[in-house]
Amino acid sequence: MLDCIVIGAGPGGLVCTKELLEQGVGEVVCLEQASDVGGVFANTYDSLVLTSSATISMFSDFWLGDGNQHRFWTKQEAVDYWRRYAQHFGVLERIRFNSKVVGVVPQEDEGWQVELASGETLSSRRVALAIGNNSIPKYPAWKELLTEIEYSHSQEYRNADRFAGKNVLVVGGGESGSDVALEASRVANKCWVSLRDTTGWVAPRKRGIYAADISTHRGVWGLPRDYGAALSEAIYQAELSQKDPVHDTVVELNKKIKAKKGVWGTYGTKTFSLPKAIVHHGCKVVGEIVKVEDGGRTLHTADGEIIQNIDAVVFSTGYKNYVSFLPEELKQTDPRNLYKHMFHPKYRDKMVWIGWARPSFGSQFPIMEMQARLFALICTGEKTIPNPAEMEKITCMDRASYLEQFEHNAHRVRSLVDYHRYMDGIAALIGCEPPLWEYFFLHFRIWLRIMYGATQATQFRLRGPGSKESLAQELLSKLPVSKPTHIVKAGLKGRVIYAFKALIPKFGFVGFKGSQNSSSPVAASRV
Repeated sequence: MLDCIVIGAGPGGLVCTKELLEQGVGEVVCLEQASDVGGVFANTYDSLVLTSSATISMFSDFWLGDGNQHRFWTKQEAVDYWRRYAQHFGVLERIRFNSKVVGVVPQEDEGWQVELASGETLSSRRVALAIGNNSIPKYPAWKELLTEIEYSHSQEYRNADRFAGKNVLVVGGGESGSDVALEASRVANKCWVSLRDTTGWVAPRKRGIYAADISTHRGVWGLPRDYGAALSEAIYQAELSQKDPVHDTVVELNKKIKAKKGVWGTYGTKTFSLPKAIVHHGCKVVGEIVKVEDGGRTLHTADGEIIQNIDAVVFSTGYKNYVSFLPEELKQTDPRNLYKHMFHPKYRDKMVWIGWARPSFGSQFPIMEMQARLFALICTGEKTIPNPAEMEKITCMDRASYLEQFEHNAHRVRSLVDYHRYMDGIAALIGCEPPLWEYFFLHFRIWLRIMYGATQATQFRLRGPGSKESLAQELLSKLPVSKPTHIVKAGLKGRVIYAFKALIPKFGFVGFKGSQNSSSPVAASRV
């Protein structure tokens, strides 16, 4: 019997297999239905560029390459990096390609029988699901009424060639929907984007030559989430100061977000594609579609607009949390019902979901690595997970915290988490939190990169289980520190405000109510 079967050889499966091997879990096999690594990323649209920079996307202990710190990888560059990573750590030899899983069946001995399309079966003590949750497209109900026009999901989208000269509606304003809208609007006769409410928080990939997500750091994101509204206002003013119609449109879109915590109450749409489509190519934003006529040729929106002569619809409406090969009770597992979005209370450490925590900002790849590190330590017995009742209690607290922070977005995007709080929460369970005070006094140059460089995975290798302190110091010293941007300045202002609030409570500070009682997944994880 194998110790663990990892299903999927995308970034989550690769890092999970690597961490298991590194912790001495010997009998590990990774099953991949395709003929190469990369998972869903290898099969996306032609022009895909990651929305997180190489700095924040890299794994903790494998360098991204000199000169690439502000680069945003294309899908091929990302897959190449993951392949080199897998080869370097001996993962490739553990992968069985062209091995499609069609069934995972629990056994009486608490192990699992994994059934392949070839008819072969494998037995394992544990199973790691690393297939992501971007497999089964989700559509609105009115899709069934589109009988006279073509329609597709962004999962199938490769390029806009077939939309040349046509009238095209894109449904959804996330990152893929925005990219599709920009490409389609360049060649279509007319292009609309239908939004139920609004986009996520629109942010650029770069500001000048610098990756904008370098400012996704502790200097700002370490503040109470009630500061989000004030931070949002600072971002508005910085965009408007550009005196540019694209930036003005960004502000218009972001001001439609009604989250109480502003930028910290929603998810990021880290691309200017939609504002560029609106300003430069005449793309128009319309409301949610509420009525379909003429087989889809005529569409009515919630705000009373009628769109006519539609030729094609592209749905960028997300994916279902559904895994077809799991037992019936697990096929539609809600990530918010999993302990740390990873473990089911019934099956505990016998099955883990890797990659079912979607960060509001930041990057999913460091999250996958932290999840893999925790799982590997649990497999070796170095760490344990709570009993089922305690798992349920902590999961309930985490769920309530995210629903309070993200409001309707947390209900709609069930995997959505706060990147910094989630990363620090998993780090607390592992015991690898960055030693901030120690490095402030002894390694100030590296402390700057921990505090004011992107919060990426390498800073969690400085101590604790799985630490690689010398390598981590070497890599961190090469990473960029955020420039003194409007984000940094707003963060410093926030720290002054909250310092005064903490030191002088008798003043009855009223600017940011409730910050002392703000719940967080980190706090919940330590109960």
